[in-house]
This record gives sequence, C-alpha cells and structure tokens, in this order.
Amino acid sequence: MIIHLQTDTPLTLILIIAVLGMIVYMIHAGFSYMKKRQHIYQEEIPHKFTTVIKCLNKDYSAEREFREGDFVGKIEGSCPKCGNNMVIDYIYALYTQKKQQL
Repeated sequence: MIIHLQTDTPLTLILIIAVLGMIVYMIHAGFSYMKKRQHIYQEEIPHKFTTVIKCLNKDYSAEREFREGDFVGKIEGSCPKCGNNMVIDYIYALYTQKKQQL
C-alpha cells in the first residue's frame, strides 16, 4: 500500500508540535504558580480583627477585639457619654509580623 503525503504535511506537523509545546508550557506554568501560591499560604502573616463601635451622635467611639457575629450596623449597647445607641461602624484586620524560629 502506497501512502501519498500531501505537500502541506510538514506545516501540519509543525503546527501540531507548536500546539503541544504550548500545552506543556501552560501545564508547567500552572504547576509553578500553584507551588508559589502554596508557599505564600504557608508563610501567611497571622492577623487580628478589630471592631470599631461608634455612638450614633458621633461623639464617642471605641475599639475592641472582633467577636463572632459582629457585622457593620449591629447595635452594641448604649453610649457611656450620652446614652444613645452604639453601632459597629467598621471592622478591620491588624497584620503582625510572624516571629522567626532559629
């Protein structure tokens, strides 16, 4: 049986090799990215959340450690200055440096 090759076969082979090379490169780049992200997560800086509570009259505010169930707009008791409601104004994270072990 005689196989006749078309004249564009070398071009097709080059394109197939180029596509396979790109696929291999993309897989390699994906694994490299995942490995780098895993390293970052392992060295993640621990953080502490803080809740800021303000009086509705805006004349008094206080900060305290975040508690489960806190959300912006939650009423948190009465103001010690005027007796009006205190509301959680915002919640933020404080980043601390991780101590290095020798």
